[in-house]
Formats: sequence, C-alpha cells, structure tokens
Amino acid sequence: MVKDGVMSDVVTFNSLINGYCKSKNVEKALEMLHDMHLKGIHITPNVISYTCIIDALCKDKRLQLAVQLFKDMQDRGVAPDVFTYNTLLDGLLRNAQIDAAISLRKEMENNGVAPNIITYNIIINGLCEVGRLVEAVDVFSTLVAKKLRPNVRTYTTMVKVLCRQGLLGDATKILKEMADNGCSPDERTYNTIVRGFLNASDIAMALDHLHTMRGQGFVADSDTASLFLSLLTSSNVSDTDKALLQKYFLQNNGEEENE
Repeated sequence: MVKDGVMSDVVTFNSLINGYCKSKNVEKALEMLHDMHLKGIHITPNVISYTCIIDALCKDKRLQLAVQLFKDMQDRGVAPDVFTYNTLLDGLLRNAQIDAAISLRKEMENNGVAPNIITYNIIINGLCEVGRLVEAVDVFSTLVAKKLRPNVRTYTTMVKVLCRQGLLGDATKILKEMADNGCSPDERTYNTIVRGFLNASDIAMALDHLHTMRGQGFVADSDTASLFLSLLTSSNVSDTDKALLQKYFLQNNGEEENE
C-alpha cells in the first residue's frame, strides 16, 4: 500500500486490521494480513496483527480458524504474548472447550509466558460456566502461591462459584476477604450474591445484602429485579417471605420518594 509516495508500515496495517475487526469484517482483516505477508521482509505482521484477528475470529465463533492462525503465527516466527494467549483462552472457554483451554494454558507456561490475573479470571469463569466448580475453587486457591492478587472480577466469579455450590456462607466470607484486601465489591458482585441467596430461598439474607448494596450506591440489575418479581408471584414462596419482600420494597420506595 503506497499513498503519496509513502510506504505503509506495520502500524498502519494494524490500524486497518483493528478497524475491520471492530466492524466485524474479519474477511477484510484476513485479506490485510495476507497483503502484509506478500510484502515480505519490508512489512511483517507482528503479535498485535495476529492477536486482533484471533480475537475477532473467537467472537465470531470461528474457533478452528482462530487456532489455525495461532499456530500459523508461531510457524512464521511471531511469538504469542500474554494478550494473545488470553484472547484464545477466552474464546475456547466461552465455547466450552475446557480441555483445549487447559492444554493451552500449560503450553503458555512452557513457552515462558507467565499467566496474569486476567488469565486466571478467564479460566475460573470458564470452569464455573460448565459446572466444574471444584476445579474453579482449586484454581482460585493457587493464586496466592503464584503471587497474583485477585481483582474484583476474580472475587465476583468466586462468589458465583460458591453460590452455585450452595456455599452461601463462604460466598459471604469472600465479600469480607475483598474488603480486607482493599478490593471493594462492585455492583456485579452484590447482584451476584443477592441472586445466590434468592435462588436458595433465603429471602432475609438476600434483602440484607441488597440493603448493603443500596448503601454503597448500587442498584439491582435487571436479572436481580426479575428474580425478585418472580418470587413475589411464586406459589413456592411462603406468605411470610412474600410479606418480607413487600415490606422491604414499600419501605425503600417511600425513602426514595422522600429524597
């Protein structure tokens, strides 16, 4: 590509590739990558070129081509970095390819690329989504030894894991652990634990966490609100719990009107 006598460089091509990927025109991005190869030594695709397209292919659920491109970049002497590995790991796990993802993480370490907390967030969430909850807890328990500090996403995922296991007391302890480690729960964290108690039919504790959440300036998201409404009309919820729900919402609606 030459314009006004100026030869394009890899940065220009990467900008074009990124634009095509963001607009979901992956075929055009692949075409640009092909053009870069044709230009040979003068303009060689780098790790950014490949990672951007691998990410777009994963989001388009074209995992086979994403994996092939991942192998192709290495055959051409371009080493994947932590962002490339995380991108492909996320794609594999979002499509329930757990064993392939675990193998990729081992390959990552064998190639001298250190997984970061984002890597482990991806893995823990992926294990949780396919019901491999014990393994998710095991992975979380290794973070301290690896000198990795969990962030709000890590903790929120663990709250989800523990709630799905019915370990609501442990999920509540995670909130305290977050505070002790200087990592404040966010709106997603609170909504996750509120839904956990609601699904366990522990209305009182769900409302207690909801009250704390509101005190922090957060609100129930659409999934949590929908669950509350379904419980109010459910024949499986006792009249006592329904009265507790109605009392809570009447009180809080009154407070909002007075503000």
